[in-house]
Amino acid sequence: MLKKNVFITGANGGLGFETVKTFLKNGYNVICSMRKVDKKFEKKLSDLTKKNNQTIKILEFDLNDHEKVKNEIINLIKEKTIIDVLINNAGFADGSLFEMTSINKLKEVFETNFFSQIYITQLLLRLLKKSNCASIINIGSIMGIRAEKGTLSYGSSKAALMHATKIMANELSIYGIRTNAIAPNITKTNMLDKMDENAKEVLLSETYLNRPAKVEEICDLILFLASSKSSYINGQIYRIDGGMT
Repeated sequence: MLKKNVFITGANGGLGFETVKTFLKNGYNVICSMRKVDKKFEKKLSDLTKKNNQTIKILEFDLNDHEKVKNEIINLIKEKTIIDVLINNAGFADGSLFEMTSINKLKEVFETNFFSQIYITQLLLRLLKKSNCASIINIGSIMGIRAEKGTLSYGSSKAALMHATKIMANELSIYGIRTNAIAPNITKTNMLDKMDENAKEVLLSETYLNRPAKVEEICDLILFLASSKSSYINGQIYRIDGGMT
């Protein structure tokens, strides 16, 4: 039985790296992309592949460099690669009040969190169509659902990605490709350490479990949506927020 291939963007972030580990442990070969690879990260990946007996390919590019992205995907096409699962995880957070958010900053956030995700998905469709059970999972955010102060750029970009998820599910189902998204609450990663303390306290106080999500809990849901166990789930936005009022 052939191992399945998963493509993960933003693989060197807290959630990204945990996702890589999760899929390796569950028998997938991994293709991961990131802006910059350092020796420490390469060593981590090397240790993981030896332990799990899977293959891993690292693609180093900035998602906003569309020409570079295109060239890397063309190479995958030439190698006759099949992509069974695509996880659009790359993105970055930005916070400022509406009056203080410049149009340039808004464009910058949308470029990474929305436009680049759409672009790489379009390029990878040719490889996803080769799979007999392809699944796309977009990483949205609870901020794309809730109208919290200071989240204009980040929240709007994630809302756009989550709405696009429903369109993709509708249009790509003809190829047997399912598309879903998850909307996590604040998650215990390095990004959480950079978050404004007041904003963090507000979100936690409105969460029944009164704690941030663990990356493992997010990855469990990602793995489920990638698997045949969710074969009739399509076009859904899953809130994983610990219960919020």
